[in-house]
Amino acid sequence: MGRAGGFEGEVGQGGAAAADGDRGLFAQRNSGDHIRVHLIQRVPADWITAGGLTLQDTDGIRAHLLERYRDWSPRLRRLISDNDGPSVDRPIFALPVPHTWEHNPTVTLLGDAAHLMPPLGVGVNLAMLDACELALALALARHDTVGEAVRTYEKTMLPRSTETARLLDGAAAELLSTELPDFATTDHR
Repeated sequence: MGRAGGFEGEVGQGGAAAADGDRGLFAQRNSGDHIRVHLIQRVPADWITAGGLTLQDTDGIRAHLLERYRDWSPRLRRLISDNDGPSVDRPIFALPVPHTWEHNPTVTLLGDAAHLMPPLGVGVNLAMLDACELALALALARHDTVGEAVRTYEKTMLPRSTETARLLDGAAAELLSTELPDFATTDHR
C-alpha cells in the first residue's frame, strides 16, 4: 500500500485495473490518502519460497515482481516500485462444487467454511446472509431442537451456495482476462 500522492494518473479517484492473461494489477484508492495494490499471478502457491524469498523480504519480493512485470507500462510498475508497505500473500482458493457435509445437529458451517469461492464480490454477502438465516433459525421458536434449526438453515444455504459456486467455478481466471466484459449484454441479476 502506498500514499496516493503521485499516483492520481494511474488510479484516478476510484481504481484501476490491468491484465495480460497471466498477471493482473488492481489498484484502489482507500481512506487516509492510501492506494491498495493487488497483484494476481498464475504461479505455484509456493512462488515466494521457490524464489528463495520470505514474506518479510519486502525488497526481494518487490524486485521479483518488478522483473515479472518488466514489460508493463512504467506508470503501472510504479505501483509496485513505489509501494511503501509490506507484501501479503493471499493465494486464491475455492472449495469443490458442490461442497456438502454430513448433517450434525449441533454443528454447521457458514461463510467461507461452507462455500469458499474466488474473491469476486459474492462471498461476504453470502456469509452475512448465512449468519442472519442461522441466527433467525436458532432464535425463532419454530423448531423443537437446535438440530431442527440447523437442518432448516442448511436446507436453504446449501442449494443457494452450490448454485452460486457453480456460476463462479473457474471465474477467477477472468480476473486475468485481457477481454473486457460486454456490460450491455451481461446478466446483472
